[in-house]
Amino acid sequence: MNYPMKYTICGFNQQKLFEYKLDINDAQILRWLIDFAATGKMRKLIENNIVYYLVNYEAIICAFPIMGITSTKAIANRFEKYVNCGLLQKTVRKGGSFSGTATLFAITSLVGDMIYDEKAEQNSSKETENKADSSKSDKKQTSCRKTEEAPDSDSDKNQTSYCDKKQTSCRTGTQLPVALKNSSVNSSAINSSSRQPLPQSNLSAQTAEEELELQKILNYYVDSHGFSEDFIPHLHRKLSEFELQPENYQEFIDYAYTECNKKVKDKTRLMSYMYNSICDNYFISQFLQNRRIQEDKKLEQEKQMITCPVCGTKHHLSETCSCGLKDYKNPLEIAFFKKVYQLPPEQKKNLENELDKLSEEVGLNFTPANIMRMKKQKERIYYKYIKVPHEEYIKIFG
Repeated sequence: MNYPMKYTICGFNQQKLFEYKLDINDAQILRWLIDFAATGKMRKLIENNIVYYLVNYEAIICAFPIMGITSTKAIANRFEKYVNCGLLQKTVRKGGSFSGTATLFAITSLVGDMIYDEKAEQNSSKETENKADSSKSDKKQTSCRKTEEAPDSDSDKNQTSYCDKKQTSCRTGTQLPVALKNSSVNSSAINSSSRQPLPQSNLSAQTAEEELELQKILNYYVDSHGFSEDFIPHLHRKLSEFELQPENYQEFIDYAYTECNKKVKDKTRLMSYMYNSICDNYFISQFLQNRRIQEDKKLEQEKQMITCPVCGTKHHLSETCSCGLKDYKNPLEIAFFKKVYQLPPEQKKNLENELDKLSEEVGLNFTPANIMRMKKQKERIYYKYIKVPHEEYIKIFG
């Protein structure tokens, strides 16, 4: 006996999970990432309008002991798989506002495509049923039309009687009674929503695409299928009135979820609160005002940004560049870190691993003997890769 497959695993289409070769643990980890990111409590990095989130592998292990995963390396390998699948984007930061080496991930639209759309599935089933009903109706009407064509007869009386009888049969099978046609059952009063959706034929292809994208983004945070059918078109019109572009929808919904989450104590009412709030003119105006304040801060920060002469990246004056350069006026230090930066990727990775291992060995035991040993070991490691003379190394690091 063939039993039906369950459509969803943790809210994801199971067929899509198969296509990406993901298991039930992968589905649970991705759901954790989406839900945690939606709370607004994860540390973020916004780069080129892409939001990256700092992921703590240890937190995932503690959250799901049932998975039986005890190694952060195993979690890291799974995230590498998501990156290779295109579900996530990865960036690495060293130093600055992050302690040590920080790995951050951005959620791509492919994750949204995996979220099972129950409403679309129901609509697809209804379309199939409607086509079947339409096919049956066409067959009945064709049968009626054939029957109405009475055969030639020598008797006009018999011909008239034959046609009347068959036409009555056809009307009974295909036409609605007049009383039901005028019934209020078919009126728009059956829709309790005060906002009526636009006719589908009046929607441009661009508008329909933007509304679909808006719904996908909203579904990262709440199940928008619980909203009325006119909610997404109405929200899209409001955002268009305020000249908010589609590339800013993610930022707006992120702000909306965070603000509504702050104001609602009973989280079971969050969806209802969002439904009644985020289309409001005042709410959208507050978002735009907050956005202007953030942009002004960003401009002020950019004025205090400097370009690293080693790797060419920009960072704030108060931060240390990820390549390790600190003194931008010391030509020896610049030349030293250029050699490190220009190492082949494999050698650079080995160098960083050796330095990290040395730091772990010393730990927080900063005794004079340990500090001296660490300096000698560090010089030995650097010399192994870029052959820096002792005299030059002392001038750079003391």
